[in-house]
Amino acid sequence: MSIPPSLYWDGDDGRWSTFQVQIGTPGQTIRLIPGTSASAGSTIWLGSLGLSPVPSNFTDLDDPLPSMMGTLRNQSLIPSMSWAYTAGAYYQNPPVYGSLTLGGYDQSRFTPSNATFALGSDFSRDLLVGLSSINTNTVGGSPLLARFIDIFIASLVTEFWLPIDVCQTFEATFNLQWNSTLQLYLVNDTVHEALLAQNPTCIFTIGDTAASGSTVDITIPYAAFDLNLTQPIVGSTTRYFPLKQAQNETQYTLGRAFLQEAYIITDYDRRNFSVNQALFPASSVGQDLVAINPPRSAEATRNRLGSGAIAGIVIAAVAIMVLALAFGCFIVKRRSKHRDDGKNGLGIDLPTDMRKPQTEELRVPPELDGASQRYEFHSRRTLPPELQAHESLLGRYELEYAQKVHEMGAQRSVVAELEAPVLPSNITRTSPRL
Repeated sequence: MSIPPSLYWDGDDGRWSTFQVQIGTPGQTIRLIPGTSASAGSTIWLGSLGLSPVPSNFTDLDDPLPSMMGTLRNQSLIPSMSWAYTAGAYYQNPPVYGSLTLGGYDQSRFTPSNATFALGSDFSRDLLVGLSSINTNTVGGSPLLARFIDIFIASLVTEFWLPIDVCQTFEATFNLQWNSTLQLYLVNDTVHEALLAQNPTCIFTIGDTAASGSTVDITIPYAAFDLNLTQPIVGSTTRYFPLKQAQNETQYTLGRAFLQEAYIITDYDRRNFSVNQALFPASSVGQDLVAINPPRSAEATRNRLGSGAIAGIVIAAVAIMVLALAFGCFIVKRRSKHRDDGKNGLGIDLPTDMRKPQTEELRVPPELDGASQRYEFHSRRTLPPELQAHESLLGRYELEYAQKVHEMGAQRSVVAELEAPVLPSNITRTSPRL
């Protein structure tokens, strides 16, 4: 989300690019300066747009009001708790307005650096960096700062707040005059003309620690220091150099004058920020907005499966599928075999009783089909007409298997068999007469 500049230059201690915001219902347009920290002061004559994600407490510490950044993130209006800002430069020709992006950054407004800093634990001073040196390009000029100090970046403060000895070095280098009434360094017309002709630049080298190999140089021309005081601070326009004497290390600050040439990208989700050299593209160059997406949650990272686990799951799934397919084929084949066992050699279904031998009693079919005609002849030995099927495993039928049967002409139908009682041994059975 890009917050558009108001196209106005406001302020009583310089010309600052403000940003247009609508508040209330119906919306009323106001012009604000971005506030990069949760700190506040009593000498600010411009409204501020707080960029800190920390909720605000006014009356009840147990029920804080959500910050603007938190509200936008909760409503999914920005992808992450992040912002990027540069103050703009009125001294450029033509003047270049500031840039404020929420949830990302404008890639056309800075030169990327390799220096990334961790946000401080104190949310009121979280943009804390290490300032290792300040150098100038003046002939024979000595370093303005030759030791490492921790310093805070704050957009609601205009000046550079530096150690007193460093301020005295600035006095000597740029011929500045300290005004004890205004507590500012004033610049008269003669000095102003000389500095414009000399056009010195200051190089601020910023790193994480004194021994850090990852640093970024922010080059600031004299034009960025050439500011004017106006009402209500002074009665008439007065030139001044935005430098303040810090009484202790907690006051060391790089203010909005520094942010004219610096572009800050802050990511609260990852708890880091970067400082980059600002660029001033022509007005015809469009924005190149890039979203900063939130990092993966620790839980998602913890639950993410490794490549080995994924491979094991795939192999197990394939093995289960193969076993299931083999088991299915076995069941189908077994059922098919059972169906075949219930048929004779011609593929005709047999009666259920004839598919398997009985274990207790052998069941046999009737002696002969009653619908056919059979004729009996004398036999050399007489067998009982019927025997119990259980007397032998083979059973007995009326005629022996080897006995031949001869068909005779039949004038009348004869019942194939009649009930034949068993005869006494002294009575001989005779054949029927023909």
